[in-house]
Amino acid sequence: MYREQPARNRPRNGSNGNGQGSGNGHGSGNGSSRGSGNGRRNGRGNANARRIALARVRGKPKPPNRLGLYAGMTVLGFFGLIGLFLGSIVLGTATGLSFLAQMESELPPVSNFEQLDFAQPTLVYDRTGTIELARFQIERRRVVAFEDIPKVLLDATIAVEDQTFWDNEGYDPNAIVSAALESLAGEGDRGASTITQQLVRQRLLDPELVADPSRLLERKIKEILLARNLTNAYPGDEGKQRILTAYLNQIYYGHAAYGIAAAAEVYFGITDLKLLTPAQAAILAGLPQAPNTYDLYKWAETDANGALVVPLVPTAAHPEVATPVKRRNKILENLQRGDGHFIRLTAEQLDQALAEPIVLHPPTPFQLKAPQFVFYMKHQLDALVADRAPVERGGYRVITTLDMSAQALAEKYVAAGTIVPNLSTDEMEAEIDAQGLGEDRRWIEALHGTDIHNGSLVAMDARTGQIIAYVGSAGYYRDDLASPQFDPKYDVAGTAYRQPGSAWKPIMYAAGFDQHLITPGTLLNDVITEFSRDWFPRDADRRERGPVLMRDALSYSLNIPAIRALDRIGVDPVANLAASMGITFQRDRQLFQAGLAGAIGTVDVNQVELTAGYAALANNGVELPVQTIMSITDASGNAVPVTPETPTQVLSPQAAWLMSDILKDSTDPALNTVFGPRLQIVNGTPDPLVPGSERRPAAAKTGTANDLRDLLAFGYLAPPVDPAAAHIV
Repeated sequence: MYREQPARNRPRNGSNGNGQGSGNGHGSGNGSSRGSGNGRRNGRGNANARRIALARVRGKPKPPNRLGLYAGMTVLGFFGLIGLFLGSIVLGTATGLSFLAQMESELPPVSNFEQLDFAQPTLVYDRTGTIELARFQIERRRVVAFEDIPKVLLDATIAVEDQTFWDNEGYDPNAIVSAALESLAGEGDRGASTITQQLVRQRLLDPELVADPSRLLERKIKEILLARNLTNAYPGDEGKQRILTAYLNQIYYGHAAYGIAAAAEVYFGITDLKLLTPAQAAILAGLPQAPNTYDLYKWAETDANGALVVPLVPTAAHPEVATPVKRRNKILENLQRGDGHFIRLTAEQLDQALAEPIVLHPPTPFQLKAPQFVFYMKHQLDALVADRAPVERGGYRVITTLDMSAQALAEKYVAAGTIVPNLSTDEMEAEIDAQGLGEDRRWIEALHGTDIHNGSLVAMDARTGQIIAYVGSAGYYRDDLASPQFDPKYDVAGTAYRQPGSAWKPIMYAAGFDQHLITPGTLLNDVITEFSRDWFPRDADRRERGPVLMRDALSYSLNIPAIRALDRIGVDPVANLAASMGITFQRDRQLFQAGLAGAIGTVDVNQVELTAGYAALANNGVELPVQTIMSITDASGNAVPVTPETPTQVLSPQAAWLMSDILKDSTDPALNTVFGPRLQIVNGTPDPLVPGSERRPAAAKTGTANDLRDLLAFGYLAPPVDPAAAHIV
């Protein structure tokens, strides 16, 4: 056998084969070491051989003790598993902390959440500040303070949305766990978001994150972290009050109502929240979780008195109790149970609230007043707040220049001259009586069947540039009369460009006055002439008068003398005066391109701008920019500067006076036998025997476009003696 390998023990005769020689030569098993019977060969054998064998046996290595090895490995393995487990925990904790730290670093600051503005509607009023004309809004909202909110409404909100609100740290661990367990068990989709979480989700979190369903876990974690941060930043009851107030101003209640104040007004017509009953407060508190599900108007019915009510019990139309009623009742029971922070309903109060009928404010869509003026005004409003919050969310209060009494008259008479004459004879007569237009019957009947379909009117204070009345079309809401000839929504006054016809002549002549190129006494030849190849313009009556005074040429609206006057004045002075008056044209140099034809109003102009030009004539040559806004205050009540541009002397007072003096002849029958009888203005009946019925001096000029497509008239009375009184053009 090999030296490195221990000898294999073989059993000897007489032995049991289990033993192995020991140091003293005795067997270790049951037999003796010497053997039995004839185990001796050649006597006791060679002593040297025995010694060598004994030495070899003693030098053989012992087998390892494997029990100890297994025990050691087991102990090491046990502690290794513990170490691995603890290591996993440490590693997982470190990873989790790193993940949360990353999330935390991506959060917006909460310190300025109160500085985040709420989208509030801008309200537009007439010049008295009492008649609402319009509101511009992305969201219907009115922001209120904590002190404006009744305690019953605060408690109702807490009872249904977040019963631990006053004590939690912005999130509710118990609610989160319960919601998770119920979700795993498939028992529902219970929400776990606290009021603070809902607030930060809508006010602070990235909208893209909120809208992305694939990032739900990230959103929830950030929501909780933000809610905790917000609660820590605003501690105590005062901090909770701020958070709750912001929530009640932010949350959506359905039917375009954002915030509790808008909701109370939409559903119950209540503007003072402290007038809400406990039952009404409970209804409103129950809406934000699912505005569509708890939509009151879906369950509403009209009762015997014509009121819109939500039945408290099943009806034929709704065989089950309305879901908003169930929710209201549950909230009221919670308040009676003591889930409120400030109040607790008594049993009697609960019974009274449960029995209270739910009477809704009828949904009435707001209708603009003077709509085309409002849209015209908005261009100025946008410019004035260009460096501030947009009009649709800025919460401004705008006082316009519009006088609603004058506006009502303007709308009445524009309709009388355009809509009423297009009715059948019987309908026209009935409408004249219904509108109290008996004194105007004659001229309205004269327009019957004359193919007039639309009209507009602009009234302006020449002393301030303020628009007093503005009618952009014959009837903004008369879609029933819409036709190819009449678009009710189109603003003819502020948007359209139309040929002014002879109404342009005063601007042209006035430019000549200031250039000392023409006077009222200048003689102009009224004879048909070829002013350019094949162009032989004529007067409206097709007559020729020979030499006429410039004054008479304008008073009788003669075309040929006007063209001769422009040939003498030149286009440049006229274009410069028009520009200084704020009169624009659709194309650059359009007045120059028209040439001499521009003298008779062939170049399209805007009605509002031309009215402003006449206002300068009435105001001694002083032009004031068109103004539609008197004052603006922002959502905080601070004034927004509304400083009109500096008045400009665009025409000499002498030239303006001369033009006004000529234009007043057109309304005097004694001086103008053609237009005077038609344009004269008298106080009451034109009877010299009736006191106060004398004619009132007024400047006026009419204009007719080519093919009689448009008829225009501009004019103004003498300026009032009181310098603060409006001088209407």
